[in-house]
Parts: sequence; structure tokens; C-alpha cells
Amino acid sequence: MSGRVDRREFLKTMALAAGAALALPYVARGKEAKKRRAAIKGTGRAAAEDGGKPDIILCMTDDQGWGDTSYNGHPELKTPNLDAMAAAGIRFDRFYSAHPLCSPTRASCLTGRSPVRYRCMSWGHDLPLREVTIAEAVRTAGYATGHFGKWHLGGIPHADGGTGRGLPETFDPKPRHPGNQGFDEWFSAGNWYDIGHEYIYHNGQQAPPRPGDTADVVMDVALEWIGRQAAGKKPFLAVIWFPSPHGPHKATPEDAAPYAKYGKKKANYYGEIAAVDRNMGRLRKALRDLKIAGDTMLWFCSDNGPSPPGSTGGLPGGKKWLTEGGTRVPGILEWPARAPKPFVTSVPACTVDFYPTVLDLLDIKMPDQIEPIDGISLLPLIEGKMDRRPKPVPLVSGQQVRLIDNEYILQKGRLFRFAEGGRKDVDITDQEPEVLKRLTAWLDRWRASVKKDQAFYTVKRR
Repeated sequence: MSGRVDRREFLKTMALAAGAALALPYVARGKEAKKRRAAIKGTGRAAAEDGGKPDIILCMTDDQGWGDTSYNGHPELKTPNLDAMAAAGIRFDRFYSAHPLCSPTRASCLTGRSPVRYRCMSWGHDLPLREVTIAEAVRTAGYATGHFGKWHLGGIPHADGGTGRGLPETFDPKPRHPGNQGFDEWFSAGNWYDIGHEYIYHNGQQAPPRPGDTADVVMDVALEWIGRQAAGKKPFLAVIWFPSPHGPHKATPEDAAPYAKYGKKKANYYGEIAAVDRNMGRLRKALRDLKIAGDTMLWFCSDNGPSPPGSTGGLPGGKKWLTEGGTRVPGILEWPARAPKPFVTSVPACTVDFYPTVLDLLDIKMPDQIEPIDGISLLPLIEGKMDRRPKPVPLVSGQQVRLIDNEYILQKGRLFRFAEGGRKDVDITDQEPEVLKRLTAWLDRWRASVKKDQAFYTVKRR
């Protein structure tokens, strides 16, 4: 236990030292870091004022399906702001959540590691404090860090359905809330919440309810904080996790009204997504108004596939299913300084990739990093230099793994290709014996490494 406390204190010390160093010229620690900083020279406030440190925003919805955007062809729902973001940036047509449920995917976003490694295997399973988070990492580079919205990784009271369902809370010496996971500022709820929810906590203190849709409230607070960082010329990481469109769906009358003809259930579901879309538009406009949009890495995705009446766009399965429909989600990156020409990619990407991408971008080496990292840096893809994923990505649920290796999928000992036109897995086990052998061996090695990780998180129960 003491090792974990010492690690957190070490990271705090590193963050304070890095913050003091912001007034000094930034010194690159490698040839690649120098090239990357040179590439963004003169593209905005970050390049000019803080040594080429881009601002980073990770936005995520709760249970939004791959088909729940108009840019992916939804016949009824309108998402003009997400459409504009996808048209202006990089649209990932094969972006995956690491798990078909919320808590494990959220943990993967922060750690770059498969959630099964630290026994975060279902909703309400927490993120242990031993794991290194993206917030802790960027603080060592002088970043301000903020979390806004749904958390569901432990340490916040009144989480619907509870927390600590995996590793008990007594495993760690402190609560697992955002403040103990690297976030300086947090306005967060333990789990999903809806309009009028009473249990949102601001830096550990219960906050009074605010009027408006949940997406409006989250964005109000996030934009206030982002504005302060921009005014102080401080690079920042903002994690904005909308609680919508998780059920029970409860849109404002104004957001539901345009969809009334589809019935009450759909009107509330579509209305919640419309509110998210509106607030993504607010965010994009605010970044432009603050003159930091050029060098802000702005991500958008969902934590897993949808529940009814959500749409997978015809992909099989949905939330809870280890299938394309359960794990393939909307994925967009807008970053004018580094991706000035929009494009669409079918290279598989995943929530485990956020962490290694940011560490690669900022040339951060965490001294207490727990290996292995399951994600990859997406910088080569962003720069147009990657047309195939260099290593597979393991999607997990319980003891099952769906291994994505570009056009190949390994699951339950069978090899598949996913037929985009037919929207189904096509068994090619007998056609590609060498690929089957290669991926089976890779998966065996991966499972062995997971077993070693899980040994640390074993809890003796009476």
C-alpha cells in the first residue's frame, strides 16, 4: 500500500516542478519530439506561448451507437455539429471501445491498458490507484487537468448501482475519485445521471443542481475551466464525459420536440444526443473564440454500443455484446495544426490508444509506468503515415477476447473477416491457417501477460 501512496506523492512533486518550468524554454528530449514541435510552430497559442504543448480534450458519450450520428447515415437523427467535426478532421470508421460496458472502457481511456489487467471487468468496477493515468502523466509536463461529467471508476458517493464491485474499495488507501487519479479540477458524478440529478461533486464537495440538460451543465462547467486555462496560457487536458444517452432517457422538451413524430421513447433518446451535439458545437466555437482551436487535440467517441432505441448502423449486437455493434463506436479527431486536411480512415483504433498517443506527442516517460501498454500511438496515422495497425487490439468482456488485427478478427478460436456490406463476421478459419496460427500465438502470449498483471490485484475473500 505504501508504494502506491509514495507514487502519487512523487507525481504531485513532478507536476509542481513542471509547472514552475513553464517559464523556461521547452527543451526537446529527442529528435522526434523536436520534429513534432517544429511541425506545429506558429499554429496557435500553444505553439507560441508554452513551448508547443497542444491542449487536449477527450469527449465521450454514454451508450451512443456507431449509427447514432447523421454522418454515419442515421435516417432520423440530426447531428450537425458532429457532422461538421467529422468533415473537418479525421473520421475513424473503425473506432472501438475496449469493452462493451462503460467502466472498463473509461479505465482504458485513462491508462492505455486493457481493463482486464487490473480486474475492471464490468460496470461499477473501479480503476485501482496503482495504475498510471493520462492525467498524472500530462501533469508531469506542466498541464492543468480537469474531469467533467460521468466518472464511474470509483470514489464518488451515490453512484447508481454502486462502485467497488470488482476490487473492493479497501484495496486502496484512498478513494478512487478523479482527484486521486491525477485531476486538479473535477465536477463529476459516480455513474450516469439525468436532469436534476442531486449527486454531482465538485472537487469532493456536493454541488447544487444546475438547470438545463446534463450536457449543457457539463459543458458550462468545462468551458468555465477551459477559459481560465486559456487566459493563463496554461496547457490543459480536459476529459468531458457526457452522461447521455444512457437510459432512462430524459431530454428537455425543446430537444425532444423535433423528434416527437417518432414517439416518446425515440424523442427522448434523440433529444439527449441532440443536446450532446449542440454542446460539441459550443465547445468547438469556444475554442475558436479563445484562439486555441488550431492546436487543440479534440477527440470524440462513445464508451460502448447502444441500448434500444439506439442504432449500431446495422452492426450486429449492441451494449454488453462483444461484437462489432457492441464495441464499434463513433470516433472523431479534430486537430487543425496536425491534421489540416480531413480524411476518413478504416485503420482500427481504440480507446486504449489515447494514453500512448499523448505520451508520444509530449515525449513523456513515466518512471513508474506499469507495462505492457496495450494501445499504440496514433501519431503516425494522424500524420498520414499509417495504413495498417502495427499490432492487434484486444477487446474484452469477461474471459472472452475479440482480437482485432486490421482485416482479421480472432474470437473463440475462429478466424473472421468482417463483411462491411453484409454487416456480419465471415468465418475464414480454413482459408487462412497461417494467420490463425499467428494470431492464436499472439493471444496466448497476451493472456499470459494478463495473468501476471491480475496476480497483483488478487484479493483474498472469506
